[in-house]
Amino acid sequence: MQALISSEANSLMENIPANLISLIAFAIVMLVAMLLLALKNRFSQQIQNLQQQVQSQEIQLIELQNLLASNQSALEATQQQCNDTQLENEQVSKQLEHRIKVAQEQFSAQAETIEKLLHQQPEDKLYTRAQKLVELGADIAEIMRECEIPRAEAEMLLSIHRQKVAK
Repeated sequence: MQALISSEANSLMENIPANLISLIAFAIVMLVAMLLLALKNRFSQQIQNLQQQVQSQEIQLIELQNLLASNQSALEATQQQCNDTQLENEQVSKQLEHRIKVAQEQFSAQAETIEKLLHQQPEDKLYTRAQKLVELGADIAEIMRECEIPRAEAEMLLSIHRQKVAK
């Protein structure tokens, strides 16, 4: 019997290392499975975070595209307004150039007319000057000398002046 116990003990001993190896192998497999599960969970969380970031960036991209489109529309409107203003300014400039040309022509014509009048009637200047001398109180001799007019005309200017003053 002892032999039987001893053989059973030996067989148990021989089985223990095989059982222990199986147990250690099972524990390693379980440990690897748990590590893989933990890694899977970690990677799943990272994937979710990345997907959220992608969605957020897609939303930002859409907002930026909308903003770009509105800015382009505003720019085009501003460019059109500038073009319209430039065209209007060019038209106004042409009108002003025409008006300036007409005004210069009128001024030249008036200057010529004044020049002709000044050269055509030198006697009128003398009588205007004589009248001013009369108004300032000059006597007949002074009027005749300064304006080179005859005595009768100087007397006539004095009498006209006296009549105006008397009224």
